[in-house]
Amino acid sequence: MFDLKSLDIKSLITEAIDIEKARKTIVSVHVLIDETATPEFQVFVRSGFSSASVNSRLTVGYYPTQDISVMPDTDLVVMAAGETADTGRIAATIREADIPVLVIAEHGNQVVKSAQATGHPLPDDALISLPAGQPLDEDIKGSLADSIGSWIIDHDHSKRLAFSLAYPFVRRPLAKDAIAATSAQNAGIGVLVFIPGADMPAMTLNQIKMVLQIAAAYGEPLDANRLKEVVPVLAAAFLCRGIGRKLAGFIPALGFVVKGGMGYFGTYAIGQAALTYFEQGGDIAGLAGVMSQAGGAASTAAMKVRNQRAYQVASNAAGPVVRRAASKAVGVAGDIAQDAARGAMNNAKSRLRRKRK
Repeated sequence: MFDLKSLDIKSLITEAIDIEKARKTIVSVHVLIDETATPEFQVFVRSGFSSASVNSRLTVGYYPTQDISVMPDTDLVVMAAGETADTGRIAATIREADIPVLVIAEHGNQVVKSAQATGHPLPDDALISLPAGQPLDEDIKGSLADSIGSWIIDHDHSKRLAFSLAYPFVRRPLAKDAIAATSAQNAGIGVLVFIPGADMPAMTLNQIKMVLQIAAAYGEPLDANRLKEVVPVLAAAFLCRGIGRKLAGFIPALGFVVKGGMGYFGTYAIGQAALTYFEQGGDIAGLAGVMSQAGGAASTAAMKVRNQRAYQVASNAAGPVVRRAASKAVGVAGDIAQDAARGAMNNAKSRLRRKRK
């Protein structure tokens, strides 16, 4: 049985405190709008960085007719580029002040050529462009917003959580980044930790931190006293590792593949369930409801482990007896996952009913 005392509670409290610190961190953005860009494009970029959040500061300027002055404590300069040839030169001047610059171009190829022609080429990773020949419809706006959010979290690690609190379009990219990073970490733990049960506290701690990060990205207020609200995540974490141990028990020779795969897919399932939950407006108090999604995904995860190429190659080499044992293990584990998910969901509903009384 999993012992909660084995968790590093101090680390969880530190994580919660760091999240609360991010909520109070100011992010300062300066938007420079090319006057030759279409009005629709100008509005799209400017409105994207207009935030009602108390932790955001926005300054708007125009070029080429206005003088460009950027405060030294600015976290990010965003340029909405049209056809002005000075975009590359202005961006280079701002970068010289050690301020990150993102150019969002209405005509990407033209901006790149103009910047090169003036002797101020844009870095490869400093440009996001509207697809050539396509109208700025809602689908394109959504795609551009995702790209802008991903760029921000890739280029400002110290304030990316604060950015997500200020600008909704940063939330999903930040959550997906947390899911990918934590899944990879837990895959490594599953492969490298050989002592039975020793991987459980480390994996669970990572999963709880991941869910805390996702919750915070979607604006959930968190503090040390609310950590108990994420305890239901432990059930999903235990479930996925239980599947991994059962699979590995049937096929010891493939244990490292199974544990690594379940470390990845199990964590990924929990992260995706939490992301969907908070995107739909869920709060930290009802987090237990994700169990129905995470549990079902855990069953699918078991099948994904079996379908991994490394698993298939090793299984084929091991012979037909091991292959039959592996298939049996996957089937049994899937049934266990579904039963455990139903039980966890029923318990979660009971807790929520008692809480509302």
